[in-house]
Amino acid sequence: MGRRSTAVKKGKGIRIPREKWLRSIPVRITDEYEIDEDGNAVILLQIEYKGIRGKLVKMFSITPLPQYKKIVLDKMGTTVWQLCDGKHTVDDIIRHLVKKTGMSRRNMEIAIYNYLKTLIEKGLIELHIPED
Repeated sequence: MGRRSTAVKKGKGIRIPREKWLRSIPVRITDEYEIDEDGNAVILLQIEYKGIRGKLVKMFSITPLPQYKKIVLDKMGTTVWQLCDGKHTVDDIIRHLVKKTGMSRRNMEIAIYNYLKTLIEKGLIELHIPED
């Protein structure tokens, strides 16, 4: 039987039991990124000018509007970003970072929860939650 899952997307909170969250799989929505000379991920997001606000910005802008927004992640963020490949669970990411940093498991869980929540809110990843 195939693995079924639901996805937490932009605008949605993460409200699931801890055990299910740890088995969830974060997946990047875009692969439009590169690693800079400092080892940081640089993500390029296409900017969409939608709604009334977008129309007003387009109408009254005297300079060309930017087409992309650049987001630069630090080293820890880059590690998490690269592990959001659809293969690693949240637990895998936490274990990897605890081993790499020596930080306590509890503190790492909190940090990763908040970081993944931010990536979801920014529309950079989806969280695939197992339905079992």
